[in-house]
Amino acid sequence: MYLRHYDRAHNADLTQWIPWTHQGDVLGYVQPAFRDRGLEFGLWRWDGDRLATVEHESAALTDQFAAFADTVFKEGLLTSWVGEPFPVKATVEEDTRFTMERTLTARLGCLTFGVHLNGYVVTPEGLKLWVATRSKQKPTFPGLLDNMVGGGQPEGLGLFENMIKECGEEAGIPEALAQQAHATGTISYCHTDGRGLKRDILYCYDLALPADFDPVCADGEVESFELLPIESVLDLIATTDRFKYNCNLVIVDFAIRHGVLTGDNTPEYAALCARANQLQWL
Repeated sequence: MYLRHYDRAHNADLTQWIPWTHQGDVLGYVQPAFRDRGLEFGLWRWDGDRLATVEHESAALTDQFAAFADTVFKEGLLTSWVGEPFPVKATVEEDTRFTMERTLTARLGCLTFGVHLNGYVVTPEGLKLWVATRSKQKPTFPGLLDNMVGGGQPEGLGLFENMIKECGEEAGIPEALAQQAHATGTISYCHTDGRGLKRDILYCYDLALPADFDPVCADGEVESFELLPIESVLDLIATTDRFKYNCNLVIVDFAIRHGVLTGDNTPEYAALCARANQLQWL
C-alpha cells in the first residue's frame, strides 16, 4: 500500500556512484559522464578511489562550479536550467561551503533541501487536504499530483521565509495567513531516476486554512487545485502512482500525525513511522 512509495524514494545504491570531496568531506556523488567531464574541466582530481576538489576557497569554488554548470549546459550534458543558487554542504548542521546551480546539484549528488506544506481544512464531514496538479509544462513530473505548496531551498533564505515565499507564488496564500503554518519535522530520502541523485531533506509544514479560501497559482507551476477528503487522498496514494514520488511520503506523515492512519487501521503503521527519515542514506 504505502511502503512501496518509501522503497521507491529510497532506491539509490551509493556503491554505484563515485564520491567527491572537499577538504576530506563528501559533498556529493557522480557517475562516469560527469566524473570525466569534471576531471577534464579541472573541478577535481583523483584522491584514491574518490574525487577531491582542486579549489579550496568558497568564492573560487562558487565561480568554478558556475562556469562548469554553464559549460555542461551549453554542451547538452546538463539538460535543464533554473538559474537559482543552491547551498552545498557536507552535513545538515554546517554552514554553506559554496553555491551551485540548482539543476547541477542532482547531477553531482549534492545534499539538498526543500520545503513542503500540507494545506488542510477541517470540515463537518472530516479532514480535507488541498492537492495540486503540476503544470504539464514543467520539465519535471509534469501533470502529477503534488502537495499544496513545495519548493527547493535556495541559498540566502531561511526555511520559514522560503515556505512563505512559495505559499504566495504557488498557491496565492497571503503572508499573514502563511505565517500561521507550523513546522512538523522532516522527510528524507536518497533517490535516483537515472538522471541524477537526489539526497533530499524536506522540511514539512502544516497550515489549517479557512473553508472559504481558494488557492490560485501565481507562478505557472500548478495547473489546478482540488480539495479532497484525506481518505480519498490516501486511497490515491495506496492504489496509484499519480503523486510525485516524494509527496506520498509527506502526506502519509501528515495522516499519521493527524491520527488518520493508526496502528489499528494500518498494518504498515510501525514500519511507516520508522521510515520517515533515513538520514544515514544521505
